[in-house]
Amino acid sequence: MDHERLSVRELMSEDIDSIADYWQKSDPGFLQGMGVDLSKIPARDQFVAMLSEQVRLPLAEKNSYCIIWLLNAQPIGHSNINKIVFAEEAYMHLHLWNAPSRKKGLGATLVRMTLPYFLKNII
Repeated sequence: MDHERLSVRELMSEDIDSIADYWQKSDPGFLQGMGVDLSKIPARDQFVAMLSEQVRLPLAEKNSYCIIWLLNAQPIGHSNINKIVFAEEAYMHLHLWNAPSRKKGLGATLVRMTLPYFLKNII
């Protein structure tokens, strides 16, 4: 895949269903392989409500901050930070939504494109 076709942007309302689908429809074995406790994944409506709230909140009030990853202007994944101590620290998570996008070196490039958003806006 050509890394020059990669781009990133902040989470928008139209991305919420894709992120909810990723968590609700991914193979349980895949999620567990990342260390996910399946019993802690919220119901879809709770997940949608939480993400919708994060889109609306000002930066300094966000509990989570999400950057959407795109290939050829199509969303393929996201990176988010949580456990935010505004202007101090946060925990970063990386997610490529579909198996064909994984293990191709895209993540490293996308992280480099994402970090300026986290550093400028939150940390």
